[in-house]
Amino acid sequence: MSFLALTVLLIIGVIMLVVGFAAKKNWLKLLSIIPLAISTWHFSNLFLIGYG
Repeated sequence: MSFLALTVLLIIGVIMLVVGFAAKKNWLKLLSIIPLAISTWHFSNLFLIGYG
């Protein structure tokens, strides 16, 4: 995934999390874990490979 795609995915996850807290929707908070986890995993791999 490109850096731009990862950034967009991270922003989508954060927006979903904020909307989930604002609307008090537990299912949306749980669903926001997916894009946040994927983008965090790819960002960590991206930067760890650069320093490895």
